[in-house]
Amino acid sequence: MGKPGTITIWILGLLVAAVVAAMVWQHLRYLDARRNALHDAQDVFHSSDALHAVLFLKLPPDADLFAATGALRAATNALPVAQTVYVGKVAMNGQPSRQVIEALDEDVAWDALAVLQFDDRSAYDLWRENAGVRAALGGFATTYTHGMKRSALANLALVQRFLLSRFVQAVTFQPPALPFEPAPPGSIKVATDEQRATLLEEGELGRDAILVANLLQAGTPEEAAADAQYTAAMMALMARGGHGPMHVGPAVTLEGDASFDMVGLVYYPGVRYFHDLTGSTFFGGIVGDKQLGDTQATVTVPILHLL
Repeated sequence: MGKPGTITIWILGLLVAAVVAAMVWQHLRYLDARRNALHDAQDVFHSSDALHAVLFLKLPPDADLFAATGALRAATNALPVAQTVYVGKVAMNGQPSRQVIEALDEDVAWDALAVLQFDDRSAYDLWRENAGVRAALGGFATTYTHGMKRSALANLALVQRFLLSRFVQAVTFQPPALPFEPAPPGSIKVATDEQRATLLEEGELGRDAILVANLLQAGTPEEAAADAQYTAAMMALMARGGHGPMHVGPAVTLEGDASFDMVGLVYYPGVRYFHDLTGSTFFGGIVGDKQLGDTQATVTVPILHLL
């Protein structure tokens, strides 16, 4: 028989190996969703100087979505200091931002959304002044851009927090929210039945994934405390379901004077899942706690792989 100390070392070594294996599995799981479901080209690691920009895009009448977004992608990727990370077709214009409406003097029904990465803020300014980019942006009737500072390490750590949450839920025997139970008539909803039905029309492009772009401004301390309860419940659901934020970071104002605190781009496994979630008793039971000073929420289906 081995000495007790040796046995303890072996047990600890096996535990460490199991934890590392679980963390690697978790990383690869989310990376697979990013690459093969969302068709998101975000580098796993990038410089801390990098600036990300979220572009909300409105097409003029009779314009072709794929031609316009394809031209923007080509003009962006032609520059060595810029990269197209994600392009999505808007499937539902959810919560409109009061600040964005004021900045544009209208409540715009967006058609597309793009997420771009720049080496730094000066690279964004060069991109904005580039003739090819200006021509591509001229193909849209209206645009609005908001930035974010996305930490590569913080976003990697967030995925591992989901793993810990999933473990805690398992060992404490917390009941799963799935399958979603439809909410009774008259329940609180963040989207109308018509909006939710429109989501299902994107069943082909959004079969496996959607990305919800959120611009978030915190409210009062009391509102923030209430919102934390909603966030905790949603994060627990995401941990169990293997989805959640793919891009999170402090907001950076790039045009106008709209002020947000955070940007969060959140992955859900398809339009059917999101449709059922937003019409469920689970969601109705927590969404009343969601209180923000201002927010923009736009639901998209991935199209970068088709450009």
